Amino acid sequence: MRTFVRRTAAALTDAADAVTLVAGAATGAWAGYTYVPAGLDAVLHLPFTGAAALVGAFAVNAAADLILAPARRFAQGLPAYAHVEEHGAVPGDLDEALDQVAVATEDDAARRAAQGAFRIDLSKGLLSNAARWRGYTTGDASYYLAPGAVLHHHREEDQYGVLQHHYTLLTAEDPAPVPITNIGQVHHELALRARETAEVAPSAV
Repeated sequence: MRTFVRRTAAALTDAADAVTLVAGAATGAWAGYTYVPAGLDAVLHLPFTGAAALVGAFAVNAAADLILAPARRFAQGLPAYAHVEEHGAVPGDLDEALDQVAVATEDDAARRAAQGAFRIDLSKGLLSNAARWRGYTTGDASYYLAPGAVLHHHREEDQYGVLQHHYTLLTAEDPAPVPITNIGQVHHELALRARETAEVAPSAV
């Protein structure tokens, strides 16, 4: 029951992200169109409205993110509110600050990959484990499946500017990434790889 509630919370927070972006963009566009500065060249009205839409989208989404933070942490199985830890020392210089932010960015990428994994793994028993993900400062993350097989996660904006989760399987034998939409595909690819390895082994001997 608790797993179902967390899964629902994760889905609702992701949906809220999309809604707040669209609502913010619509509000910003309306404000930009309605309150165009007097004397602004007519050719610049459309770019001004577009810029106002972007500002509105990110402003509303950022505000909503603060409200939804407890729900996100609950969906990840974390306490509703983070506690300040004593070992988080104040950096002495820019290099130390950069190191701290890099570690936080990598951890954030790993947790986002695990949080979004319910889209391809509803079992909540494998890919949702943030400790198994390795995050990177680029925002991407990787999940070691087996020797020569890694699941890769990254996020891209769709046509509406909403970030979407994308998972791809990378293997040593085939450099072309395989888009993954469900955990069954991962099983199929690994099983196929295991059969190919078993067939090559006798011939090699």
